[in-house]
Amino acid sequence: MLPGRSEGDGALAHDVGAARATRRVSAHTEEQRTAARRAPFTALADVYDAIMQDVPYEAWCAFVLREVRLRGWHGRRVLDVGCGTGNATAPMIAEGFDVVALDASADMAARARAKCPAALVVVGDVRSFALEESVDLAYAVFDALNNLIDDGDLQLALESIHAQLVPGGWLMFDVNTTQGLRALWEDGVAEGWADGVYYRWSHAWDEATRLATVEAFCRTDGVSFVERHVERPYDPLELEGLMRAAGYEAVEVITYPTGRRADEDEPRVWVLGRRPGGEPAARITPVRPPRARRARSR
Repeated sequence: MLPGRSEGDGALAHDVGAARATRRVSAHTEEQRTAARRAPFTALADVYDAIMQDVPYEAWCAFVLREVRLRGWHGRRVLDVGCGTGNATAPMIAEGFDVVALDASADMAARARAKCPAALVVVGDVRSFALEESVDLAYAVFDALNNLIDDGDLQLALESIHAQLVPGGWLMFDVNTTQGLRALWEDGVAEGWADGVYYRWSHAWDEATRLATVEAFCRTDGVSFVERHVERPYDPLELEGLMRAAGYEAVEVITYPTGRRADEDEPRVWVLGRRPGGEPAARITPVRPPRARRARSR
């Protein structure tokens, strides 16, 4: 969940605090170096909503519902995987769904629980969790699954989610690709102010390890901290293979917001697939708008 990314394929940008961010290297390196080091998604929970307030969670949830409904999905019980502070949980509650929200961070989950009292918020590992009741749809947004960086992690997560779906249930999620993580920000830094929170997040891509690292520095009320976040990219062909190996059918890798099949060089893609069983998936060919030209990062 990294600030300052723009969706490809003509989508609206979600540069965090776009009107506020300076996007420049500044003289804060010493302060960042001496700030308290915290584990990922711990201290960040206190300032996360301020920094991410411009992220289009509602639009993403609407996109998920649109795409699965085009394929014949209907259901009532849904699972928000990697729910964070509940920003993609709340829109589904507003739509009338029974929502279960899962996150590995107890700090983030506590915020989700306070924000979304109607949801069942569970702290657990997406690679090995189990629910008491199956769900009709599972979804994950804002590159939550890119945080799975070890070999086999994503496969385990896909299998674990598959086991929690009803027959005929769907999974849909987004991920950053290699193209996206190589060029996350043009100058390697996202910096700005958001509701009294100063943030300076610096990004680095390691070609040898094929991992992206973000040093997330934040300061508010005289308290500063740094969290180190690491993401692994996943590309369309790899994603299709992992989904099928985990038992999903009707697998597609598409783009937001058009729903067109993704190219290999997309910076961010959306993946969906269905657990076999239940009613057959609808064979619908929706009318899509023309493909927009995508500006490439420099």
